[in-house]
Amino acid sequence: MEMGTEIKIGKYEENSDPSLGYYPAPGWEWQKPEPKTYLVDHNLAQFAQVWILNLVELVHWILLIPSFILSFIIFQHTDVLVAKIGTDLQVYLLSVAPLIQAFAGLVAVVMHEYEGWQVVCFKNPLDSDFNIKDFNNEWLREIAYKMLFFLQIVGLLAFSLGVFGVSNITISFAIISILIAFVGPQNPKATFPVNNQPVFPISISLVIVFIINAIINVAAYYHLFSPVLESANMPSILALVAPVLFMLGGVIEGVLAESSFNQWIHFGAVIFLNLGLLAQIYFFGLFW
Repeated sequence: MEMGTEIKIGKYEENSDPSLGYYPAPGWEWQKPEPKTYLVDHNLAQFAQVWILNLVELVHWILLIPSFILSFIIFQHTDVLVAKIGTDLQVYLLSVAPLIQAFAGLVAVVMHEYEGWQVVCFKNPLDSDFNIKDFNNEWLREIAYKMLFFLQIVGLLAFSLGVFGVSNITISFAIISILIAFVGPQNPKATFPVNNQPVFPISISLVIVFIINAIINVAAYYHLFSPVLESANMPSILALVAPVLFMLGGVIEGVLAESSFNQWIHFGAVIFLNLGLLAQIYFFGLFW
C-alpha cells in the first residue's frame, strides 16, 4: 500500500500547485493557452489564435441573452398566450424551455473552458498517454455530451408539453423519455468517423430518445406558429426555421468542428444557435 502511494506521489513535481491549470498567468478570461500540440503538428494553430478563441467563447456566452429575453417575453405575455394555447401551466413550460436549453449549453461551456476553448483531436485519458496540452479529453466529452443531450431532451419536452398540453399520455411520455435518457446504458454508442475522427460519442439509447423528442418538437413548432404566420401572410413553413437552425448548429459543431478542428467552424455553429433563438423571439412577437 505504501509502495503504491510513493509511486503515485512520484508522478508529481514536489512543489507543484494542484490548483493551477494551464492557462497563462495571471489567468484573465481573455488569456488563452497556446495552441495544443496536435494543432501545431497539423498546421491548424492559425485557427487557434487568442482573439479567435475569445470570439468563440463570446458567442457561447451570448446565447444566454436571447434565451432569457425569450423566456421573459413569453412570461410577459402570459394572458395572450393562455388565450391561444390553453393554460397557465403550458405558458410556464414554454417560458422555461429556453432557460433549460441555455443551462444545457453551459455543460458545453464547462468542457470548452477546461479545453482552453480549442477543438482538438480527442484522446481518452483512461487508455492513452494523455496530456491536456496535446489533446482534448475524450472521456470529458462523453460525459458532457450525455448531460448536454439529457438537458436538451428536458427542454424539448418542456416546449412540446407547453404546446400540446399536459395529459396522462404526454406526462407518461415525458417521464419515460427522462428515465431512459438519464439511466440508460452509456454503451453502445452512436459514434461514427468523419475525417478519420470519431464524432457523436452518445449512447444509442440517448440518441433514440432525443430523435423522437426532436421530431415531436418540430411538430410542436409547426402547430404553434403556423396559424400566426398564416395570419401575418407569411409561409407557414417558416415555423420550422428555429428548429432547423438549432439542428444545423448542433451538427456543425458536433460533427464538422470536432472532426476538422477549425475554430472558425466552431464559431459559425454557435452563430446558428443564436439565430435560432432570435427567430423564436420574432415569431413569438407575432402573437401580440
